[in-house]
Amino acid sequence: MKFAAIIATSALAFPALVSAHGGMVEPKPRSLTTMGLNIDSTFGHPTNMRNAYTNGKGGECLGFTPQTDRVTIPAGPFTIKMRANDGANHIGPCKVYLVDPSNAGNKQEIGSMDNCMRSLHPGAGSKGTPPIPAEMKVNIPANPTACKPDNCVLQFRWEAMHLAPSIEVYDQCADIKIGGGGGGAPAPGPGPAPGPGPAPGPGPAPPAPPAGGSGGYRYVGPARPDSAALTTWCNQNCPGFCPGDMCGK
Repeated sequence: MKFAAIIATSALAFPALVSAHGGMVEPKPRSLTTMGLNIDSTFGHPTNMRNAYTNGKGGECLGFTPQTDRVTIPAGPFTIKMRANDGANHIGPCKVYLVDPSNAGNKQEIGSMDNCMRSLHPGAGSKGTPPIPAEMKVNIPANPTACKPDNCVLQFRWEAMHLAPSIEVYDQCADIKIGGGGGGAPAPGPGPAPGPGPAPGPGPAPPAPPAGGSGGYRYVGPARPDSAALTTWCNQNCPGFCPGDMCGK
């Protein structure tokens, strides 16, 4: 009876041991690289549990050993990928931040999503099943306010609410550089079609038609400085070639 009581008490004291496990796997987080945690277990334990096996680095990923080979992520829309181990894709909000690696209190939110761990698997998972994938979209700013583009920490934070009012907190961090954007600036579109140019002045007088002008014509178009010359032209060409909007009697 005493042994059974001890087991029961332990289960109540450490519910995270038998509950949700998961987090961000892409970009690859510190927990899987510099910290060497197991992707099937310790990688995805709640932050208050990880403190026990990070060699003094604490439970939150911002205290983990930084990655020196920072992955480059283009500015603009970006998809973060996650996984829930052991069917534990619990409900709860997720947020993603860019953080100053030298000042963890300086951060900028770049995305949020309710129940993000159910984005690709809407229903609750079952214990003992293979890892359940999930993803969420964020927007990477080209010029973040919290950190320098060539040295940022991307922090994924998930608050699992399946034991509400108790909350289980999970986070993962990846050291990143921000690139110039997925496809660069778009090529400029075609310019507007040119408008009509000014009406040309009268060219050289066309050859006189076989039947010569009979006189008595005048220029009847819009007033212009060379109206007298155009009247002469009308008399030389009408009626054989006599534009009605230009010459008349």
